[in-house]
Amino acid sequence: MQDLEIKNYEHNLKMHYEAKRKELDILLTSSMPQQLSNMKTLLWMNFLMIGLMLQLIKKFPLPDTMIGFFILSLCAILSIMMAILTNRTKYYGVPSDILHMSTYEDNKSTISQAILDMLNAANIAVTNNQNIIIKRAELMHLSTIFTVISMFFIIISFFIKEINL
Repeated sequence: MQDLEIKNYEHNLKMHYEAKRKELDILLTSSMPQQLSNMKTLLWMNFLMIGLMLQLIKKFPLPDTMIGFFILSLCAILSIMMAILTNRTKYYGVPSDILHMSTYEDNKSTISQAILDMLNAANIAVTNNQNIIIKRAELMHLSTIFTVISMFFIIISFFIKEINL
């Protein structure tokens, strides 16, 4: 009876480990790259808006509200750069001490202990990667707010310019 309980326990551990590995794979292959892609889009959008405004300023003067646009757009660029350059570490969920596996005693719980160690490493990796995603998301949120408000300043600037003509 005890052998059956151990096998069931190992089976449950394996299922839990596979679920954690799938979650980790989604974070590493989908969530993090998509987030990086979105950050690059925000970054280039702000650079494009600044370039367009600099070209328009050469042709005709714009109101002082354009200063607000430039400040907010630069803040957006800085927050995205911080998000890209910080938290660059990825965690892969592999136990780092390979020699540790050879220290297991050969008994009924050897497989269970090995799976538990791998599950623990995968769980730590998932948690750390989720924290990285959350920190980047906060900076992206801030950058998005700066970008939207800077667009609002562009609209206000052109509206003021049209009224003054």
